[in-house]
Amino acid sequence: MRSRYWVAGLLAAGMIAVVQAQPGMFGFGGGGPSFLVINKAVQEELKMTEEQISKINEWSKEFFRTAMEIRKEHGVEFKFGGKGGFGFGKLSDEDKAKLEKANAAIAQEAYKQLGDILNKDQITRLKQLERQMLGVTAFTTQEIVDALKLTDSQKATVKGVISDFQAERRELMADLGFGKGGGGKGKFDPEAFKEMAKRFQEVQTKVNKAEEEAINKILDVLDDNQKKTWKELVGAPFDRSRMFQGGFGFGDFGKGKFKKKDD
Repeated sequence: MRSRYWVAGLLAAGMIAVVQAQPGMFGFGGGGPSFLVINKAVQEELKMTEEQISKINEWSKEFFRTAMEIRKEHGVEFKFGGKGGFGFGKLSDEDKAKLEKANAAIAQEAYKQLGDILNKDQITRLKQLERQMLGVTAFTTQEIVDALKLTDSQKATVKGVISDFQAERRELMADLGFGKGGGGKGKFDPEAFKEMAKRFQEVQTKVNKAEEEAINKILDVLDDNQKKTWKELVGAPFDRSRMFQGGFGFGDFGKGKFKKKDD
């Protein structure tokens, strides 16, 4: 039965990662393009052919190992239940810096390799989706800061807006009650998990609305040229909730179709 507990734990962690996503932290593939291209909704948005999807699925398996090696090169190794590694807890400034550099290198390598599978327009749209997935924190990335030429006053506004949003997000997350009770005790209950997934979607909807309001507050302090550049960087709006419909992108497990095979 252990495999089912592990899957449940992974899905719960995935839910938290989605709600608490930070730049470069989105997804277990290091965030960015390597995570996005394996999602069905993104594949549809990019209008991938069946041949491209097949190649992407094979590529992602190999690239996962590549990403792990790149992280190791940057001193980033995820370890759970022990010391000396990265976990789900709060990261130090030093660890954040390491992770940011590692994820930047992973994204750079991913786009380089994806250029052999996707066409130029698909790559452009993929980059736009990646920026959209960052949400309000996109305004803190060096790429966006440089492209928009943010002033010191605007940077201060961004910092304040993000701080307020993060506080609101923490309050919403508390409603989910993750980490309470005797996790992992007793038999795994698919119905209980489906209820948790439903609650997650409700909270995620509220978080998305709060983030949209935060982004609009930042856009209000941008001049016309900056707003134009921003629109070019993110492209047409993409409904992020599409990525998690029917199982948060984890396939049949998230739909309540749990395999009964034990370890």
